[in-house]
Amino acid sequence: MPGGAAMLAWGGGAGDGALRAIRAKLRLCPKVEGCFIVLGGMKVPLVKPMLAVAADPFDDQNYFFEVKWDGYRCLAYLDECSTTLVSRNLKDITGAFPELHSLHRHVAELPAVLDGEIIVLQEGKPSFSALQSRAALSEKNKVQRAAGHLPALYMAFDLLYQRGRPLMERPLVERAQELSGVVKQGDAVLLSERVRAEGKLFYRACVERGLEGAMAKRVDSKYLPGTRSPLWKKLRHTREADLVICGYRTGRGSRLLGALLLGAWDGSKHVYQGMVGTGISGREELSLLQKLKALQVNSATLVGGPAGLARVHWVLPEMVCRVEYLTLTRDGLLRHPVYKGLRYDKSPQECSPLQG
Repeated sequence: MPGGAAMLAWGGGAGDGALRAIRAKLRLCPKVEGCFIVLGGMKVPLVKPMLAVAADPFDDQNYFFEVKWDGYRCLAYLDECSTTLVSRNLKDITGAFPELHSLHRHVAELPAVLDGEIIVLQEGKPSFSALQSRAALSEKNKVQRAAGHLPALYMAFDLLYQRGRPLMERPLVERAQELSGVVKQGDAVLLSERVRAEGKLFYRACVERGLEGAMAKRVDSKYLPGTRSPLWKKLRHTREADLVICGYRTGRGSRLLGALLLGAWDGSKHVYQGMVGTGISGREELSLLQKLKALQVNSATLVGGPAGLARVHWVLPEMVCRVEYLTLTRDGLLRHPVYKGLRYDKSPQECSPLQG
């Protein structure tokens, strides 16, 4: 789906069969009707979240600064009776987080749509690996047990709809004020606190506490669904990328999995971005191999990969993983990458080629 679209371009006359196909494709709940979600009898457009561009830390009176949470981006669609959690690639992830099913009880002036991040805390900090282990579960009893010992939390930072009325054309400073007035913080939901102007100091404080970095958002910015806008900036401590697994190399000795071959989608094909083997634990190694073997194909699924590599197996480019890396080589490939886990909330088409 192209960026910048305010809503999905589906619906409006689709027959029952087509509508069922749309629901199946998006894994959305029965309340979805074409490009809308029905909340309290009102049709609210299904939107993609606004995205940020990378930047270095800076100070500016015209910006709010808040923590960059290491989690899953999620829009929460709330009415008086229910909560629906939709990921950034428009999948219904409500079932994966039963402890958040009562989120609507913590928010006033419904129907409402919140933008935020689902996180799992370990030792007082967000843990992406713990969150990734939650998202990998599908059996209901395992999901329930995980919700008990690794509970998720919704960190809210924007309000897109209030009483069913859109707020996206209003400046962020007004949306933030409305958000603080409708959310009752508790075990399931917290508000992402922000400071104004002093971005460098705030960023250093985040890094010192072992957090991923900070976000900078213009106080007068409108909410632009599906758009990666310079009005919002991400200030990361380390570089990270979400890339598509296009193949793998078998390991040597005790290592079953040597490395993953990673690619990015340039709009027409997957292009090679490098390999990663560091950071894959023994447990992850077995789980990844099981998934990869189910996707194995006979020919290369990316272009530009290294020639003559031994022990290479190609797979359908359907799985996305996150890596951290030091920098890029002159050829635009990953330098010193570390595997951080699978991204169940992101599609391969969202993984763009890396830029220095």
